[in-house]
Amino acid sequence: MARTSRNDWLDQGLALLRDGGEGALTIDGLCERLGRTKGSFYHHFEDIAGFLEALLARWEERQTSAPIHHADEGGGAPEQRRQRLGAVVRSLDGRLELAVRAWAIRDERAAAVLRRVDARRIDYLASLHVSEGRTRDAALLLARLEYAAFVGAQQLFSDLMDESARSLEIALERALELLAEDQSAARPAVGTRRRPAT
Repeated sequence: MARTSRNDWLDQGLALLRDGGEGALTIDGLCERLGRTKGSFYHHFEDIAGFLEALLARWEERQTSAPIHHADEGGGAPEQRRQRLGAVVRSLDGRLELAVRAWAIRDERAAAVLRRVDARRIDYLASLHVSEGRTRDAALLLARLEYAAFVGAQQLFSDLMDESARSLEIALERALELLAEDQSAARPAVGTRRRPAT
């Protein structure tokens, strides 16, 4: 029988979390899923708390660090990086995202990781907008709107077919483009002051 690695345990833990929520993350449940003994579990993890901490780190790596790395890997213009990011994000496990968000409602350890991940994702989106010439404030606003729409779509439209999901994504992109154009047009020229409304 092939040896079970630490990442095998973690990946099966993510599958259990996705399918059954954090309540399914027990040592017995993990051992049954992998066909391994508790001794094998304790070979890799000190206790269930250590496993859950490592599990959240594994989720962050798979669903955040890896997509950002993939987007940046080929370099190029912000639009090219955005396209690569979109392609990999569409392939991510949406049900797992929902399971982590549900877990974070009830567990401060998960909530702390989720807050960090959300902030990191928003910051990366903002950096793309800055690279396109927007101010940091405008970039952050657009990134927050974009990310809020992404999270909302996961919650509301998880059953959308790929084609419908892509149509929604294109509509969102266009709405953000229009908002960005509107913000640029509303900015006063350098050295001028906007006259207060009367």
